[in-house]
Amino acid sequence: MSFTLTGGSILTKSAKLTTTDPTELYAASKRTVILSIIATEISGNTPALTLALFDGTTSYYLRSAFAMTAKQTLIFNEPFALQSGWSLQATASAANQVDCLVTYMSPDATALGTN
Repeated sequence: MSFTLTGGSILTKSAKLTTTDPTELYAASKRTVILSIIATEISGNTPALTLALFDGTTSYYLRSAFAMTAKQTLIFNEPFALQSGWSLQATASAANQVDCLVTYMSPDATALGTN
């Protein structure tokens, strides 16, 4: 699948998962296209990683308890729309073992998918 991107910048936001509580990676103030999520195990351990969309009440899982190996990088590169008021969250089973990068289009951009 290919995509045509128009009308906005491609941006990246980073986060360290410093607790075992859900960490907000991105909060959408407007509908936003998330292009990719990269999570890297940085401590030489084997944490479990969960990626979820949160609507303020309910979590919708992209990956649930994904077992990471030491120094492994998980690349989630299936673009999706994050609705206004929703957030993208990551949770690790151990603190200070995973770093995350989220690449997204400026909320003013549009994306058209083609097959």
